[in-house]
Amino acid sequence: MQGSFGFDMTEIIQNYYDEQKAIFDEKYTIVLSSFNAEAIHKMRTTTKRLRGLFQLIQFMSTEEFSAKEQLRKIRALFKYAGRIREIQIEQWLLYGYEEKLSENFVEYHQYLLQREHKEISRFLKHIPVCDSSRVLDDDLIKGAIGSIDEMELTSKASKFIAKKEKIIYKIVQKHISNHRIHASRTILKQLYYLHEILIALSGKDKLLDITYDRMGEIEQMIGSWHDLINSSDYLNGFLKTAGGKNLKKYSVLKKFIKEQRDTMRQEIVKALQGITQF
Repeated sequence: MQGSFGFDMTEIIQNYYDEQKAIFDEKYTIVLSSFNAEAIHKMRTTTKRLRGLFQLIQFMSTEEFSAKEQLRKIRALFKYAGRIREIQIEQWLLYGYEEKLSENFVEYHQYLLQREHKEISRFLKHIPVCDSSRVLDDDLIKGAIGSIDEMELTSKASKFIAKKEKIIYKIVQKHISNHRIHASRTILKQLYYLHEILIALSGKDKLLDITYDRMGEIEQMIGSWHDLINSSDYLNGFLKTAGGKNLKKYSVLKKFIKEQRDTMRQEIVKALQGITQF
């Protein structure tokens, strides 16, 4: 079946995979040769995109295909890369806290630097030292894409979207706990990353009845709120150390972070409640 693009519709999926795999290969090669924070971040972002794509392929493929299994070899790597990124974001946020509170938190800066070095060491120990083609099973992935029934592709794409939307709609109809905010972000991120593919395959005008840009705004809002949760966690860890005890200025910082987090949470709940079919 050919779409308005003039080629088999599965090529849309194949082309997206090829694009993300090329980025992953490039960044993975850089990371293997030397530690590069930006390459690690880009590889991690690409992995998230691939994870969403693999879920779509698993949903559509007529072959046995496990999205989870495809990323098994880099699961630990992904986790440690995430911790490095969290600490780097906290270091950046801390400069802003200092400016807003007209205070210095040099002791906390030092603590974060030490934590970063430890996480980098853990990361380097978990890098699979092999060609990236052995990290992702390229033949299996392409075979699964090739097995997708063109005649059912549009209906399956629509069902995949409906499945994700139904989860979001259920979340926003209940009390929106922190756990549900995190769960909604995961789905929003997947739909955001796969937006162009899903629109093309399903023939829909929009997803979740909101614009692509609004979807990105809400996802980013939740991400910023999550950074503030991490701020509290890392600060509490620091306060338990000898360097963090008996320093009153950190009680002010702790209160400031909480106030920022609570305000942002209210905005997120309101934004999520605006994503509803009812």
